[in-house]
Amino acid sequence: MGKDFFHIPVLLDKVLEYLSPKQGDIVFDGTLGGAGHTAEIIKAIAPTGKVIGVDLHSQTLSTAANRLGSLAVYMIPVNDNFANISQILRRLGIGDVDGILLDLGLSSFLIDSSGRGFSYRRDEALDMRFSGSQELTAADVVNSYPGEKLEKIFFEYGEERFSRRIAANIEKRRKHGFIGTTGELAAIIRGSIPPGSHGRRRGDPAKRVFQAIRIEVNRELENLEKAIDDGFQVLKTGGRMIIISYHSLEDRMVKTMFREFEGICTCPPGLPVCRCGAKKRAETLTRGAVMADESEIRQNPRSGSARLRALKKV
Repeated sequence: MGKDFFHIPVLLDKVLEYLSPKQGDIVFDGTLGGAGHTAEIIKAIAPTGKVIGVDLHSQTLSTAANRLGSLAVYMIPVNDNFANISQILRRLGIGDVDGILLDLGLSSFLIDSSGRGFSYRRDEALDMRFSGSQELTAADVVNSYPGEKLEKIFFEYGEERFSRRIAANIEKRRKHGFIGTTGELAAIIRGSIPPGSHGRRRGDPAKRVFQAIRIEVNRELENLEKAIDDGFQVLKTGGRMIIISYHSLEDRMVKTMFREFEGICTCPPGLPVCRCGAKKRAETLTRGAVMADESEIRQNPRSGSARLRALKKV
């Protein structure tokens, strides 16, 4: 891993503002990555606090520790999925935490240097696993899922309007052999998009389908839902949860679950009595999603799609 692995921490000032770390706090950083946020959190909670730094990629943990230098003594590195927050804390003998941070963006290393096929701009093996210990790969999805299931994934996880056409063309291509690389898949996707629609789309035509397959391979939405739910249970009263998401599916889930914790009724309109059992357990600290300003986006273009939401347990 080179220096380019360390992406600039997104919305750093806002993370610190809403997380409000103080000396002695225990903070769960479920997406350690380049440790950009972690370093600043440690400075606020040291010398009596700790950050539990979690990442699925084992090499990320050691590289992040090296980057932290002398601050690394205040981090407990954990090679695991953030969705397992309850089990992680149990193993560490920690009952609850003062803060939780999840930055759901992919690290520069995974996109640019891992060789796992996350980018449609490179010709690499179709993998897309966050961890090599996972069984399902992108190649499994592309080559073994029936067309109807591919179409559903592309539409629901990628919000791709030409999902049916793309799925059908993948099925046709599979009859002539195994689809093994990102280059092959990207070519099929690009060839499936009607020429007249290219100008109305943002970014590469393959972008949404690659996102959808990555979400399926890594069970991203299921893991996020579990992390939020279980994380809220182990958050101290007065503790704060900060989540930075990068696409509408993640942000919608965070918004919906935060509203439930806030006790906002989710029953269908017209019911005479609330049936969902809404009870106020938290207050949302952000009015809508907090986004990067123009100066941050100029410095770090990837921050342009970031959406931060924060809550405080009551």
